Amino acid sequence: MKRRTIVLAVIFIAVSIAFAGWVSAQTKLAPNGAAVWDFIKKADYAKKWKMWPDTKPMHRGVDPHGALLNVYVNDAALKGIAAKKGKLPVESLVIIDNFNAQKKLEFIGIMYKIKGYNPKDGDWFWAQYTPDGKVVEEGKIDECIRCHAAQKSNDYVYSSKLK
Repeated sequence: MKRRTIVLAVIFIAVSIAFAGWVSAQTKLAPNGAAVWDFIKKADYAKKWKMWPDTKPMHRGVDPHGALLNVYVNDAALKGIAAKKGKLPVESLVIIDNFNAQKKLEFIGIMYKIKGYNPKDGDWFWAQYTPDGKVVEEGKIDECIRCHAAQKSNDYVYSSKLK
C-alpha cells in the first residue's frame, strides 16, 4: 500500500510538471504580429492586465504616440518593473493603447521581449495595430527602435526607471 501511494505520487508530480511545461510553452509567442494580437485579445488585456505602475488611465502621450495613453503590462513585465534590475525579463509584454484628444482609440502598439530576437536593440519585437487588430507594422520597426534607443540604458522603455 505504501509503495503504491509513492508510485502514484511520483506519477502525479511528473504529470503536473509536464502539464505546467506545456502550459508555459503555450504562452510563449513567436515574433509574429497576428499571433501576438490573437494572444492579447484572448487575454482581454485591457480588463485583466495591470497598467504600468504609477501611470493613470488616459495619461498624456507624446508624438508619435497618441495624445492620451493607457499602458498595460503582463505579469513578466510587472515583476521586472518591481525588481528594479534595469531590464525587463524575456517574455515581457507592454501594450500601449493610443488615443486621440477626443479619447478615440487610434492604434495599439506593443513591445514584446524575445530572447535572441534582436540583441543589438534589447531583443524587443515591435508591432502596431489598428483598433480592430489589423497589423500595420511588425518586427524590428526602425521608427520605434530609433526613438526608444534614447532609453537604451532603461531597456528601451520610457514609462519609468527600471533601476
